[in-house]
Amino acid sequence: MPIAKRRRACVALSTMTFLASTSLAGAESPTHLHSRLQAHSAGTPEKQKPHSVSAHGPEVISVHAAGEDGAYGKVRHIAGGGLMAVQTGGDMRSTVTSEYINKQASTTTAYQAVSLAPGANLSQSDPYGFAANSLLSVRGLGGNEIGQVWEGMPVNDIETYNGYPTYWADGEDIDSVSLTQGSSSITAPVVNASGGQVTTSMRDPAHKMGGLIDYSYGTLNLQRFYGRFDTGNIGNTGLSAYVSFSNGTAKNSLGPGRQMRRHIDFGFKKEFANGDQMKLVGSYVDMNYMYNPNPTLADWQSSGRSYAWNGTFSPGSSDYWRQNRWKWEQIMMSLPSDFTLPGKMKLNVTPYFLYAMQNSPASSTLSSDGNYYGTEPVSVNIPNYQASGGSVRSDYVGVQSVGGFNASLSRRFGVQKVTLGYWYQYSVDDLSMPFSSVNATGDAASAWSLQNVTMGNGEPYLAEKEHTVTQTNALYLQDEISLLNDRLKIVGGIKTLMMNKAGTNGLPGTQYHVGANNFQPLPRISATYKIDSHNQVFINASTNTLMPIDDTLYNSYSGGAVSTQGNPAIKPEYSISEELGYRYQDKIVHASLALFNYNFTNRQVSSLRYVNNVPVYSTINGGGQTSRGVDFEAGLMPFYGFSPYISVEYLHATIDNNIQVGNDYLPTAGKTAVRSPSFQGSFGLVYDYKNFFGTFSFKYTGSQYSTFMNDEKMPAYKTFNLSLGYRLPSVGFVKHPEIRVAFINLTDEKVLSGIASPQLNAQTTRGIYGTSIDGSSPGYYIAPRFTTAMTVAAGF
Repeated sequence: MPIAKRRRACVALSTMTFLASTSLAGAESPTHLHSRLQAHSAGTPEKQKPHSVSAHGPEVISVHAAGEDGAYGKVRHIAGGGLMAVQTGGDMRSTVTSEYINKQASTTTAYQAVSLAPGANLSQSDPYGFAANSLLSVRGLGGNEIGQVWEGMPVNDIETYNGYPTYWADGEDIDSVSLTQGSSSITAPVVNASGGQVTTSMRDPAHKMGGLIDYSYGTLNLQRFYGRFDTGNIGNTGLSAYVSFSNGTAKNSLGPGRQMRRHIDFGFKKEFANGDQMKLVGSYVDMNYMYNPNPTLADWQSSGRSYAWNGTFSPGSSDYWRQNRWKWEQIMMSLPSDFTLPGKMKLNVTPYFLYAMQNSPASSTLSSDGNYYGTEPVSVNIPNYQASGGSVRSDYVGVQSVGGFNASLSRRFGVQKVTLGYWYQYSVDDLSMPFSSVNATGDAASAWSLQNVTMGNGEPYLAEKEHTVTQTNALYLQDEISLLNDRLKIVGGIKTLMMNKAGTNGLPGTQYHVGANNFQPLPRISATYKIDSHNQVFINASTNTLMPIDDTLYNSYSGGAVSTQGNPAIKPEYSISEELGYRYQDKIVHASLALFNYNFTNRQVSSLRYVNNVPVYSTINGGGQTSRGVDFEAGLMPFYGFSPYISVEYLHATIDNNIQVGNDYLPTAGKTAVRSPSFQGSFGLVYDYKNFFGTFSFKYTGSQYSTFMNDEKMPAYKTFNLSLGYRLPSVGFVKHPEIRVAFINLTDEKVLSGIASPQLNAQTTRGIYGTSIDGSSPGYYIAPRFTTAMTVAAGF
């Protein structure tokens, strides 16, 4: 993703751009809109005009101050009611703005915001987004292949490359979320963008002192408070700031247990007289949530939504809900800054830092004898062994620290703009699997690991102990040429990505030091041509790579022997993608169409394996793959308050080769790739006129294979969501109060929402050379049940 930048608004925007994205009041009639358009055409300045989005420049929708036209700030008129902001770049991109996000449930995450975009396939079990076990795939490519950037810094998990948007921001503080379906910006600090990138941009501090308070109450005993304070401009310093806090709790939607999430966002901004700026943006989260079990298809068919953890504890059991509550704390900070240097040079630099602690536990059992520490037999002391019947909590504890910076210099030379940049990141990932004893009621004394199951020498008994240091270096060079009075833009560049992983396996055994390297030159090119003020065509070709996750490096042990062999020699994924697209954008209709093609080698498919019942992310090397398809989206500008939106994707993704299993091969060549529904379609309708507003959405996702052999398939499913709201008049210092109600899974569809752990084959299969290859059942996400949440909000 590109470094988050803010450019000064251009006064002379085109009529089309003005209608698409300028700041307008939410209750304007067409007559009023026409009068504002005339004023604009005559040169009357408008305050806070959002910019269009450029695919190869900064991905920005300008922000708005709270309390100006509504409880959540100034309302802009954007196609689809905020579902389809203006695009001008050389790739397919969908940008959803706060105009849409702030009409949904207050718990809406970045993934939920873009779930209607073409190609987006969101799998989740928690309707309120409190639980992190969700997955976004795009064009059939999993979350580990989608780069995530929050305010200029990468926020993919450094171990698995997956993204967890519930950690990043509260919905009230998000200005826009952009999904680039097929590529990433060359300046993006990401290492896994074969499937595109998600960019989350936060609001800027308001120029006027004020704030926002909202409270939500709903089914599953949802209770959530959010409050934000803006300092406004601090004297004549050019400084402004805000800080927000939220606290939310709810029952688990599938079985026993509760979710808890506390969150803080803050932002400081310094604006200089020459247009330069510095920002400090931060986020802190403290979460304690349920990880719901992932049923097999047989489990789902027999148990449905009742497939859940046990609500009562029995000594010796390994399915008690309290032992499956996950804990996560994280803080991250980014300092995106833009400076003008002598010689017409522009410097963009973003230093950043992230620190996270997590415990991903599971319910398990352990005996006091017959145990091994790696390859060494050991005796184990288990407190409360008699009372618990051998039940323990398997703790999967991780501590991550990430630091880095991304910097680029750019300069214009006539019709050319040249950008040279460098990205460096240093990350440390410590993972261990200790065990915590439980009492007679199945409870451990702390949400964090107690590590009180010890060996004879008094040291904690561990099932895994890994320490990984990853260093990333990337150099990039881009040349942008504008021709024919800026109607034709050609952008070419190359990024050289260098990654080094060095680690140690702390368990006794044959393996200690591990390491792997990846060096890839990644060229790309794109071109856009404006046929006229409404019509544009674009084309691009890009390359991407993805290094195997840390888990593939290390041996795992069971019974004193290696159960999973680490393999540092696994080749990284490499992909070549092409897009050919067309856009139409006028004062009424916005539409985009893209034809795409991908070719993969060593495709890295995200899956799960289980270590002492703990789901641990792993990857399957899917070999070669070819994916082709069509994306389409269209939205209308508001007309008497109505703004419809539609998106469609057709996808044909096939496996190119047979996949090796042991000394044989599964006959997978020509099969359909996993997580690749051939058809997806969505419809959204936003209404915002005078005091009333609301949204309706429908999403259909076709059936998708969950095995590489295509011997098991997840059924197609559909979901409906609805929200209704009303704005009240301001009273004294209470500005623009409003009330809204969100209905999630309106028709209570009882469906699976995604594939958690694809497998090579579900049924026993005979290999190419005659070997009988055992099958393994895939696991799935259960879609959340019907829920409703009411929110009362007011600015001040």
